[in-house]
Amino acid sequence: MKRYKHFLPFFLLFFYIGIVSCGPDARELNTSGIEKLKSGDFDGALEDFSKAIEKEPEQAEAYLHRGYVYGNRGELQKALDDFDQAITIDPDYIEAYYNRGFIYHYFEDYKKAGADFDKVIELDPNDTEAYVFRAMNHARLNDTEAEVADLKMAAKLGDSAARSWLEENGIAWDDQKEQKEPEKETGK
Repeated sequence: MKRYKHFLPFFLLFFYIGIVSCGPDARELNTSGIEKLKSGDFDGALEDFSKAIEKEPEQAEAYLHRGYVYGNRGELQKALDDFDQAITIDPDYIEAYYNRGFIYHYFEDYKKAGADFDKVIELDPNDTEAYVFRAMNHARLNDTEAEVADLKMAAKLGDSAARSWLEENGIAWDDQKEQKEPEKETGK
């Protein structure tokens, strides 16, 4: 009986570890949180993302999604902190730069917002929306030349709203149009 007396604590310890490890892993919690976020269950989503982060603190995606929840709840500083953490973990995480840029824009920190959209464009030079959002920041900073340049790029990449705005303001966005227009004026 003495031998079993020492065996019982080890058995209970392994039993406890087994039960704890049987719960959902960080990826499953993240997936569950996304579903809850989509259905509008922000409290449930927040709980799942927080548990995912607790289980796997280096999972940038869980920080990004928890940041969405905080943003939807109006807790913008907490959202900003989570987007910062996602970027710390994954310095090329485009969605984290986007969302952090939006919050900086809301906080009227247009230079930081612009820097985040610069990073998005650096990571994906064909990201039309990044040019549009960066143009909005240039407008807030009264940098009309940079604003128009970004809108032209967005138009070239297919953004119809940027094309319309440029055309309504008499600004050619297509290089071929700019080259053809002078030829018409010279009579060629």
